[in-house]
Amino acid sequence: MRLGNRKFSIAGLVVLLGTIALLATACGGTASTGPGDKAKDQTLRLGWSTGGGSADITTLDPAQCSDTSCGPIVALLFDGLVTLDKNLNVVPEGAKNWTVSSDGLTYTFNLQANQKFSDGTPVKPSDYAWSMERSLNPCVGSPVSYYLSGAGSELIKDSQKFAGETCTNGQVTGAIPTLIGDSIIPDDSANTLTVKLAAPAAFFLAAMTYSTSFALEKSAVTGADLGKDGTWMDNLVKGATGQGGSGMFYISAWDHKGVLNLKPNPNYWGKKPTFTEIDFKLFESSDTEYSTYQTDQTLAYTDTIPAAQLAAAKGQPDYHALPILGFGGFAMNWKIAPFDDLNARKAFCLAINRDQWNSSVAKGADIPGWHIVPKGMPGYNANLKGIDGAPSTGDVNAAKTYWAKYLAAHNNKVPPIKLSFNLSSNTAKLSAEFYQSTWNQAFNANVTIDQTAWQTILKEEQQKTVQIYRFGWLADYPDPQDFLTLLFTTTSGYNENNASIPAADQLMTQADGLASMSQRVPLYNQAEQMIVDQVGFCPVFQYQNYYRQRTWLKGGFDQTSQAVWPLSAWQSGYVANH
Repeated sequence: MRLGNRKFSIAGLVVLLGTIALLATACGGTASTGPGDKAKDQTLRLGWSTGGGSADITTLDPAQCSDTSCGPIVALLFDGLVTLDKNLNVVPEGAKNWTVSSDGLTYTFNLQANQKFSDGTPVKPSDYAWSMERSLNPCVGSPVSYYLSGAGSELIKDSQKFAGETCTNGQVTGAIPTLIGDSIIPDDSANTLTVKLAAPAAFFLAAMTYSTSFALEKSAVTGADLGKDGTWMDNLVKGATGQGGSGMFYISAWDHKGVLNLKPNPNYWGKKPTFTEIDFKLFESSDTEYSTYQTDQTLAYTDTIPAAQLAAAKGQPDYHALPILGFGGFAMNWKIAPFDDLNARKAFCLAINRDQWNSSVAKGADIPGWHIVPKGMPGYNANLKGIDGAPSTGDVNAAKTYWAKYLAAHNNKVPPIKLSFNLSSNTAKLSAEFYQSTWNQAFNANVTIDQTAWQTILKEEQQKTVQIYRFGWLADYPDPQDFLTLLFTTTSGYNENNASIPAADQLMTQADGLASMSQRVPLYNQAEQMIVDQVGFCPVFQYQNYYRQRTWLKGGFDQTSQAVWPLSAWQSGYVANH
């Protein structure tokens, strides 16, 4: 998932999917059931960094959510057929089990018998089918449809053809006007959903944990083009128990100005949560969120610790730290000068001293390096080399040589260079200034910083028009396909900097279709090295997550290497007396 709105504590970048700030509004007394130290009042207010430029999240549409502002909330409102557990294994959710054909092309999901939307309407296989097709529908134009259609080669059979058809007045016209009955086959009487793939894909079930496969109540979606404009989302709050989703919670209040409250879904099929209400407190600035945590002792969690305050925080009993499956750095658009030239891309990437960035900006908090597939992930390549074998310190002399080659090939003419950076925290500002200063000093350039809000950067990325920009990624699921094929295949919609490395495409596509991880990993390793060498992306560091969480928040809120609290934590978690 794209790292954009929410911030990492130390790096000033986004916090990860599922990291949720919890705030108890009152304590005292114990409930008649449950743990003996459970507080009587289990109402929670949640701190939430939106990334600047808005006091609202980007979207709550499962087919449109592509960043960490919306992802964790969407996962609480809508059910998928499968989800990830605390060990990042795929486990049942809306489907109680499934079978796979011997050729690996057909998956049949058997749904939970009593699954309902929050308004009491039964969830049927046809609801999942409609929702999945909506994520692929060209009328909707989902930026995350690739989790179902495939980044390079086709995933669900005929999905790329369907997504490429024409939309006329909200209707798909062409050779494949629908996937329902073709490759997405619901049987409401048998309570099963069958999905056919174009080719075997070892990562398919993991990809199904993304929100593009979540069940959305069709009657809640109003407006043109299947709700593409997003106005239908206000329907989520209507009714006594909301409508639209079948997840553990429903929306009880949402004013788009900083208030977003959830309550437990009374019709939820699984174990009910202990928390009786979740009141989100939205922050435009992650720095403001942290200062609020320090002064408001009822705030149970903050997802951000500014770099300057990390040392002081380390000695506190509520301090936590762990490496996570995510990387950060910057991307350069291959179709916008000067980065349409490999020499320019190598120059800008080699000039960065990752160790210096980590010590001066991140205060030693992150893991500097050249990796895209992070340490701790299947497929991590301990033997990966930097450009021309450069260490984590980079190579400024080699960078200057490559820049001289660029100038010689372009009559010493350099177009304006604008670094797009979401400056919603002081650490983010320092990071942007570090890059700017490095390049201007090394190349006598005139790089400027575009202080753009996340929503603007996101739009420019999706339209593939941004020139050079900060980019980070968190594992949606622990498979190297999510870090390589999805981001860097030439035809992938997530390849927002227009990189094109055909030899790497071939390796990644081949690896995607193999069942054995031991066979897949060497191919992914070769592809990753090619991407680094050709500067499909410029890695700078692997994230570590630093956060503070009150000691009275209990019940299994232990984050994984994906920095998420799995859904099971919401069922067992509670606020203790304090």
